[in-house]
Amino acid sequence: MEMMLYLQLPPPLEFVSERIADPKALDTFRVNYQKFRCGGAQGAKGEVQQLLVSVHQTSEEKYEAEEKAYELAKDVRIDPMIDEGRFISAFERSKRMRSVVVVETGIVDALAARALDVIPRKCHRSSIYVVTDSVTDALYGDVVLDGLLGAGLGASKLVIPSETDASGENSTEMHKSLTTFSNLADQILAGGVDKRSCIVSLGGGVVNNICGYLASSIYRGLALVHVSTTFMGQVDAAIDFKQAVNHCANRIQSRTAPLVWGLLFFFTTAGCGKNLLGSYYPAATVVLDPSLLTTQSTRHRRNGLAEAAKHGMVHSTDLLDYIRAGNIDDPAYLDGVVRRTISVKVPTLTRYDESDFNEMAPQYGHAPAHAVEFLSWHGACNEPLLHGEAVAIGMCVSAEVAFIMGVCAESVVEEHYAIVEALGLPSCVPPELDLDKVIDKLSYDKHTLSGKPTMGLLVKMGKMYEKDGVYGQPVDADILREAFEINQDRAAK
Repeated sequence: MEMMLYLQLPPPLEFVSERIADPKALDTFRVNYQKFRCGGAQGAKGEVQQLLVSVHQTSEEKYEAEEKAYELAKDVRIDPMIDEGRFISAFERSKRMRSVVVVETGIVDALAARALDVIPRKCHRSSIYVVTDSVTDALYGDVVLDGLLGAGLGASKLVIPSETDASGENSTEMHKSLTTFSNLADQILAGGVDKRSCIVSLGGGVVNNICGYLASSIYRGLALVHVSTTFMGQVDAAIDFKQAVNHCANRIQSRTAPLVWGLLFFFTTAGCGKNLLGSYYPAATVVLDPSLLTTQSTRHRRNGLAEAAKHGMVHSTDLLDYIRAGNIDDPAYLDGVVRRTISVKVPTLTRYDESDFNEMAPQYGHAPAHAVEFLSWHGACNEPLLHGEAVAIGMCVSAEVAFIMGVCAESVVEEHYAIVEALGLPSCVPPELDLDKVIDKLSYDKHTLSGKPTMGLLVKMGKMYEKDGVYGQPVDADILREAFEINQDRAAK
């Protein structure tokens, strides 16, 4: 059987190409450098040996350049190396991820006629599980289930609890956990499943996220269809490959005092965070029916509008102008926001690897937002914050960071506050929230590197700051604290 080895640690090609111009010689050097890193290439002498050493030192100092070189050189094939008892080989596989987004007013009521189009063909003879929350179930659960059954599909329904939070709004956020994940997995496995089964998520962003992680895990991947029923889900949460649940690390070490440790851990929330466990996994189809949004409360519609405004701030002033000019109670306006936001967001998902812009843009304001949101749900605030509300605050904090770092003018900061407040969203960190806890919680954000959050910052509306082609900027703790303090103090004025 033929085996191949892909160069895993090639030298920075920009550096080497200055010294070796001939392509064949450069390929030979790549091989020698790999052996050098693995303890081989002992016969290399003179200038080649010096170049190997200098490249080795350079690559250690410039790890990012080395990664870029790997992308350029990864297809170079050489024989497996066996040197002094060491064997090195490699394998790789790429899988295309693709989601089809269908925006169609009235599609949920017409599901009996449309189900075979939105459910993947391979799933038509296998079991289908509709997973929803108790509030959405009362509104659309039977409509969707009956639609699937009416199309001749074998479907059943599972319901996640949805409770009233401290603000009086219904929410499933407290159930976005491994416990819910495990309970659903148990029910699906007990109910019968095969590799062509399908999970249909019916609900908002929380249900979409839980089901996405669930579908990616059972049998290492079942078909997934999102039927998103909330403004937040339709403009953002369902339009991505990111699936996740929240998590708190288990620190209970002693069997003699689990309750004490558990209570202590709950109140400190150390090791806890939002979206800590998850996967990148595509829904085959994302079904969006804007007519469903009229059943949401005004607060929840504003919650989704925050994410749409985020895309406008980062990508498109035209979208931002449309959002600012509309009426959130107008169904046609909601439909327009959904379609326009998707048209702006989808290209960044399709060309995700071209630039870190495509990673940082959807995350604008999210580093501070996740910390504030999570703590608000764990007793640190008088009233829990919805995700979009926290993002609105996070964008204003990000603007303060940008101004402190000299990235934007003060007028850009004021424009952030003006937009957020005009949309009826909170703009400041609640005064009762301890900033020490917020900053500590930021250390669990996935974009925190070497103790510094990596954040996207705006130069102006519609334009993200970049330095040397990089859009994610590390932010020092003192700058972050100053930004939070300015933002929190603003509410008291």
